[in-house]
Amino acid sequence: MTLAAPTADVMLFHSKFSLILVMGSRSYRGLPLDFKLGLTNLEVRASALSGEFKPIIFADVRESMDVKDYMREFGCEVVEKTLAPADYVVAENYAVERKEIHDFLRSVFDGRLFEQAERLAETYENACLVVEGDINAVKFMQTPQAFWSALAKVMADHNIAVVFTPDEKHTAMFLYALAKKLQEEERRKVIVKHKPKAYTLKERQLLAVQSLPKVGPERAEALLRRFGSVRRVFQATKRELLSVKGLGEKTAQAIIEFLDTKYPGLEEP
Repeated sequence: MTLAAPTADVMLFHSKFSLILVMGSRSYRGLPLDFKLGLTNLEVRASALSGEFKPIIFADVRESMDVKDYMREFGCEVVEKTLAPADYVVAENYAVERKEIHDFLRSVFDGRLFEQAERLAETYENACLVVEGDINAVKFMQTPQAFWSALAKVMADHNIAVVFTPDEKHTAMFLYALAKKLQEEERRKVIVKHKPKAYTLKERQLLAVQSLPKVGPERAEALLRRFGSVRRVFQATKRELLSVKGLGEKTAQAIIEFLDTKYPGLEEP
């Protein structure tokens, strides 16, 4: 991902450890769109082909009404749902957690931040943490290194991007830009696709592994690199699954239960 901007209102610390300045119209990595929370590809395609494209964002019912109102102003369709653990879902398996700067600082010291980051990474293939407010507050901390160490841990251990925004309006700008970019990737696919894709062997292997619960494209790639083949992935023990970076206890247990559960209605021999 490359960006060139002389000024910016939002700073994005990507989990690949490159510092990126983000403007509202710049590029983000695209993902396939399904919205497991209820939005179907058919609805997205109908919206995309009917005229002006409006991104759809799922927002937790407890989230700030100001952010939701700003997103609607910018042209988003906001669907309110009870979400856990994320505050916003902007694409399939792409979640955003929003924290006001002082709440973020408190969560660093009471340990909530790392628990939330782990749940977020286990639930969604891609995640982003938005820290909202005046970053200068860090200057007045007794131990500012703890702040930066916490960010490094979230990024390195859980592959979560971290974004700083000055206020709710700019948070809404960022969410709108992110959702629009990700969902426009799907729009382009719908418009230009004329014939079924012939999948390569590698793509078929990745799709097979993605059939496992809580496994998206990146996690499927990690599993295949760790075990070497689809058969070995499916034969892996829980302990072996836990050795894959970013794959936690809940995901490993869900995979084991999925593979070991008998097919419903199967007659006993």
